[in-house]
Amino acid sequence: MNLNKIITSLPYEPIITYSVVILGSILLGLLVRWGLFWLLTFSNTKKPTILKAQLLKHLKKPAKFLLPFLFIYCSFAIIGLASYWQTIVESLIIINFSWILIALLNAAEEIVQQKFTIDGFHQAKERKVLTQLRFMKSFSIIIIITIAIAVVLWNIPAARKLGTTILTSAGVIGIIAGVAAQKSLANLITGFQIAFTQPIKIDDEVVIQGEFGTVEDITLTYVVIKTWDWRRLVIPLNFFNDNSFVNWTFSSRELIGSVFISVDYTFPVAKLRTKLIALLNDNLLWDKKIGELLVTKSDDRAMELRCTFSAKNASDVWTLRCQMREQLIGFIQENYPDSLPKLRQVDEFKKSKNE
Repeated sequence: MNLNKIITSLPYEPIITYSVVILGSILLGLLVRWGLFWLLTFSNTKKPTILKAQLLKHLKKPAKFLLPFLFIYCSFAIIGLASYWQTIVESLIIINFSWILIALLNAAEEIVQQKFTIDGFHQAKERKVLTQLRFMKSFSIIIIITIAIAVVLWNIPAARKLGTTILTSAGVIGIIAGVAAQKSLANLITGFQIAFTQPIKIDDEVVIQGEFGTVEDITLTYVVIKTWDWRRLVIPLNFFNDNSFVNWTFSSRELIGSVFISVDYTFPVAKLRTKLIALLNDNLLWDKKIGELLVTKSDDRAMELRCTFSAKNASDVWTLRCQMREQLIGFIQENYPDSLPKLRQVDEFKKSKNE
């Protein structure tokens, strides 16, 4: 057939009709979406809330596609396109709706997180809720994606037949998948244990294998620890079942720090105790709850002094320890340099001579 004959035989009117209806549906969807978000933005300007701000932040992109797809799908009843076009648009709607559900989960997490934030920190009870919420969000996202893929495939006749064929060998596949996914399933079960028994929580300050850091994220398979020097330790969930670790903020953030100083027996302990309290009162990191100095040990060479003080979190305790150690040693050097630990040795020759 001649090319000119093919071109002249094309149904121009239906193509124009389809194009106009589809473009009109897209524009109508975008217009409705703009109107809804304008109302939400206007309402948030007049009366700001965390809910409105998070909905604007997380739903703006997915809503840009959902409404046009819905209007296009509704227009098919008017223009009578083939069923496979309906299947494609249905699949796009399912995918986009799943995107919106995930966006709503992210918005809900941020709303709860901001509600529980107190002076930039979370209390122990709030961190328990946040940890459970973070884990359940990750688990829910997997379920949403899995269901979306299943519905899309079920909506396609060819894929539905393929699924029926695959199900005939489900026993063998199940055994293979079970063996291959043992570690993943173990991590998932461990994740549920951590989420609800909570040996660690989001924002906990922990020491793991000599590394100090803060729990930044808990996923379905691993935990991210942000160290003091901003490195990230990625640790499998199974580690927390098989190994011990230190959790400095298990039930509360407040901690007690200590500094040990060895001095000679001639040193006036009361003077240093007074100086410690004065230094703590001048330090903004001290929470004014605990501050004391005790003689905790003595031997044939020196006595050991323990200075203890409290602060609102592990980072402040660490800094306060460093500052107190430096200032107290400086006080001793300046005022009582002869009271630093000494090694006394009796000259045997002089001793025998005197005898």
